[in-house]
Amino acid sequence: MRKPTRKETDRRKDAYADDPRRQQTTRRDASAGWRDEYALQGVEDTHEPRADGGRYILPSEGSRVRDRGGDEDDELLVVRVREDTRAADHRIDALDATVADANPDYDPDAPVVEAVYVDELEDLDGWRTVEDVRDAVSFGAINSYSFPADRLAAISGGDGR
Repeated sequence: MRKPTRKETDRRKDAYADDPRRQQTTRRDASAGWRDEYALQGVEDTHEPRADGGRYILPSEGSRVRDRGGDEDDELLVVRVREDTRAADHRIDALDATVADANPDYDPDAPVVEAVYVDELEDLDGWRTVEDVRDAVSFGAINSYSFPADRLAAISGGDGR
């Protein structure tokens, strides 16, 4: 009696693997569907090149930072990170200048970070989220300021509230 080969006893073998029509099909990326779905939802692809070429570790919205060019006690809350906008290209209307012009000691190619001083948040009653702070800025209740990313330093333990 002949001993069966592994190929004959492997139950995982696809019964249609020898079908020539099936062998001609191309394999498709199984994750392509969810990638398209997220792209339609506006989820950012983290592999896109940034304005700074990826040189800076950018703060996240809601994190607390300090201004390297200001008073050590000044703490800011990040309300927006503009990864794709260079300081040399972002205009500050109130100064009639760019962020780079207003910050000549910092990299003009650095991305722009918008933040509000935490002291000013005391004037806001009941804010809970970064979106609440952005709304207050858009209504003129408080001011936000634009900085080149390299001017700001992270504060450890800053959770945005």
